[in-house]
Amino acid sequence: MSFGDDSAAFKFVSRWELSSGREQVWDALVDFNNWPIWWPGLQKVVETIHGDSNGIGQKATAVWRGPVGYSLKMAIEAVERVHPDYLRGVASGDVVGEGTWHLGTTEDNWTSIEFDWDVRANRKWMEFLAPVARPLFVSSHDHVMKEGAEGIATHLSCNMRGFSASVD
Repeated sequence: MSFGDDSAAFKFVSRWELSSGREQVWDALVDFNNWPIWWPGLQKVVETIHGDSNGIGQKATAVWRGPVGYSLKMAIEAVERVHPDYLRGVASGDVVGEGTWHLGTTEDNWTSIEFDWDVRANRKWMEFLAPVARPLFVSSHDHVMKEGAEGIATHLSCNMRGFSASVD
């Protein structure tokens, strides 16, 4: 998904590694009903559609809160899962677009995680402020992602290393 030269569009990439096995990381990621337990930025998640036996079509509404104090509400639907390598979901609501999780294994058997979040702000105030507030939105996203990386590491009782975040 691409939004061209639009200041309200973001292509975020977050990466880190966990000393946990890929299966354990996969299980934590597909169980997004429990994300609020370990992801501080996620205030609430409510599953609205369970999805098929592979989780395709699973849908939930989620409320995220960043460090600056604003909240984002969105619906997220699982549209593709390749166990235990890849998850893709689409978002609607305060942001629209899609996110993908890529899981791999490093040479020393840590799980590598890459999350790509290709979205556009869909709230009038964010669209209006995006040309000047873009750095704030990016910083807030990076903060929430780092808290999530640290949270899943704690949840899985493992170590985390190499967190990085970037945006196009």
